[in-house]
Amino acid sequence: MGKLKRIFKFFYQENYDIQHRLLNIILLSGLIGIFISSIVSAFLGFKVITLVITGFSFISFLISLWIANGLKKPQTAIVFLSILANNIILPVMFVLSGGMQSGMPVWSLMGLLFSVMLIRGKKAYVVFALNLLGFIGAIIFSYFHPESLIYLESIRDVYIDLIVGVILVSGIFTLIFKYQSYIYEKQKKEILNAYKTAQKATDAKTEFLSNISHDIRTPLNAIVGYTELAQKSFEDQDKLKDYISKISIASNHLLNLVSEVLDMSKIEKGMVFNVEEVVCKISDVIEDVLHLLQKEISDKQLKVHVEYSLLDDGVVSCDKVHVNQILINLIGNAVKYSGPEKNIYINVIQFTAEDDSKTLFEFHIKDEGCGINAEYLDKIFLPFVRERRVENSSVPGSGLGLAISKSLAEMLGGSISVKSEENVGSEFVVSLPIPVPSLTEVVDDEESFDYDFKGKRILVVDDDDMSREIFSASLRSTGADVIEAQDGSFAIERITLSNPGFYDLILMDLHMPAIDGFEATKIIRNLETKELSDIPIIAVTANAFPEDKKKAFESGMNAYLVKPVKINDLEKVLKLILHDH
Repeated sequence: MGKLKRIFKFFYQENYDIQHRLLNIILLSGLIGIFISSIVSAFLGFKVITLVITGFSFISFLISLWIANGLKKPQTAIVFLSILANNIILPVMFVLSGGMQSGMPVWSLMGLLFSVMLIRGKKAYVVFALNLLGFIGAIIFSYFHPESLIYLESIRDVYIDLIVGVILVSGIFTLIFKYQSYIYEKQKKEILNAYKTAQKATDAKTEFLSNISHDIRTPLNAIVGYTELAQKSFEDQDKLKDYISKISIASNHLLNLVSEVLDMSKIEKGMVFNVEEVVCKISDVIEDVLHLLQKEISDKQLKVHVEYSLLDDGVVSCDKVHVNQILINLIGNAVKYSGPEKNIYINVIQFTAEDDSKTLFEFHIKDEGCGINAEYLDKIFLPFVRERRVENSSVPGSGLGLAISKSLAEMLGGSISVKSEENVGSEFVVSLPIPVPSLTEVVDDEESFDYDFKGKRILVVDDDDMSREIFSASLRSTGADVIEAQDGSFAIERITLSNPGFYDLILMDLHMPAIDGFEATKIIRNLETKELSDIPIIAVTANAFPEDKKKAFESGMNAYLVKPVKINDLEKVLKLILHDH
């Protein structure tokens, strides 16, 4: 029974099209039919030549089966068998079986329909016409040369041969039509299920867009409102600082929302994230996340308990950016959905992994918040889905954080699970296999150093006026001299006409009209004067895609920063590059 199932699965694989599957039905049924027919022929006392032709037919079916399934060329097999059967085998059998006084007309009918049903395109009409000529030729031959026909010995034999032919051919066609109906119903169900799934996804996205538009408008309203208030409060420094602080909070919140939407878009498109491993301590990763969330924790007077007792030294070589993102989403949710003065428990457990080069870490994040409804628990990691309840309706967020965290965890070879009870709290468990760093990697970070930017001349290249103004103002605040250029062509002109050593560094946007940052960098790198071609160039772009980063370094850039760029990060990169140059 097990062998029959394996044979069935082999001949009716899901990746085979309908013609391929029907061909296999006909071939297998035909082989059985030929076998039964040969037994009947032997019983009825047919001539040896009849049995030879029957054997030849059997071999032809086997060859067709091999072409279709061994060579994976079903259409070639169909054309081969159709022409061979209708123009050689069936006409010969027609003559040897008594012509119209036998079951052969029934078999000829099946042969003609065979080509129409299974051959695709214009070839079907050509093969059908050729087969029809073969059948008509056999009838004409039998009409003008009746003496050549080998008739069955009695009318009883004719009826038996006719009945056997009708039974076998009708059985084959019944199988074909039944299988076609089965495939049709199956495809119909799949299409219906796909439609329902797509409809649910569309409804979820519609709801998500409604939610996200509200969530985005909230920080935007704060930014616009506090900006107007700040413009009227230049004389009151305390109010001005307060408004600017609130603008900064709203801006960061808006940036997080946009980042989540962009990350989810990349995940849906199947784009590969860059995995950049750095040596760090797991405890430092947790502390960094808590520092980022410190204001929200303090505002709610939450008590955060971090447990490292089941952690060794915790030095690893991990993708800190994405591990941070996972933990920010999960710990951030624990903070958002916890009431004032509640507890949050973070427990990090270290296990020995099967792979000696990795260590398995479990991050348990438990809160005493509102919990998750049991019906919603199964959907919690789906994108564009967010539970809306009265107690959490005012909580900001896009509802994408958990979907992104799950995708990132799986990308890193890990998993996320959740246990929750409504009005009691939730516990998320993240399991991540993280590489153990080699001895050469475990070194202290380079000591920070002071750097004097006075006298350093920096060319800022960006087609956006506001971005250019912000970068220029930030750099001038460090004491550097700044010169601006609107796009790559102006940058090339300024560098080409400058004296060697005039510019110390170029801050280059990537996507600009006329000449973009990639092309401008290539041209500068190919200048004949070495002092000009070697000027450090830092890419600054709104695109965080890996292909852009790769292209930037291939064009000759020294560093890559993604907008919005924090001033501290910009200064750090400038220090490192100017210090080493």
